[in-house]
Amino acid sequence: MRTLVAATALFFSTASMANDCNMNLHGEMELSHGQLTLHLPDDKLLHLDGHKALLNGQEMHLSHTQLNMLNQYHQNVNDLAPKVAGIALDAVALANEGVAKAFNQLLGEDNELVADLSSEIDALRIKLHQEFYADDGSIRFNSANFDNGQFLGEDFESEFEQKLEKLVQRSMGSLMIAIGKEMLFSGGDMQAFEKRMDRFGEQLEADMEVRAAGIEAQAQTLCYDLSQLDSLENQISSSIPQLSGLNMIEVSESKYSM
Repeated sequence: MRTLVAATALFFSTASMANDCNMNLHGEMELSHGQLTLHLPDDKLLHLDGHKALLNGQEMHLSHTQLNMLNQYHQNVNDLAPKVAGIALDAVALANEGVAKAFNQLLGEDNELVADLSSEIDALRIKLHQEFYADDGSIRFNSANFDNGQFLGEDFESEFEQKLEKLVQRSMGSLMIAIGKEMLFSGGDMQAFEKRMDRFGEQLEADMEVRAAGIEAQAQTLCYDLSQLDSLENQISSSIPQLSGLNMIEVSESKYSM
């Protein structure tokens, strides 16, 4: 039915917005308590804390300009991490709202299915929050937990889809009764019922698309910021011989026009 299709599609469309950036991450990047660690593709370990740079545990002897570039890189990653987290959490919140509206239309307000679904989605939101925030509230992330460079990868989407499917199956009886009642209100006219549901689905999509546009704008800004970080990497790799292999982030130019 259109209402259900519209609602479930919201999660996957918003989750993929930032992924349209076409970013590839090489090696691993970990941020924790302001400490940035890069596992470079050439098996070197670079540690940045905003003041000094350690390569394989040894402090690097750098010029003022070189150190400033690395400190800027560290700061840019610190600034980008909460933006990534914000987009991911906003996408999950939007999915929750869209699915809830769809089922509330059929089952009425405060129904058990929406309550259960909201609880399940909230558990996913908490899981996602823990990926980006430490217990003390500081930002963190580990790129090793991403799925092919996507912070909402296939595993996360699959988990959401499975939870939704199980809840719908468990509540199928209630759904059929609700659909039957809705048809009675339409005088048993299936076409009238379908048209009413389609109108609701169209309105739901329109309402959610307005909200989703804000997330998409954030994702476009994030993509541009990532491209700037990619450019800074190129400057660092050209200026610091020991880091000539630095190429953690690669962003396609055609995807991030502002």
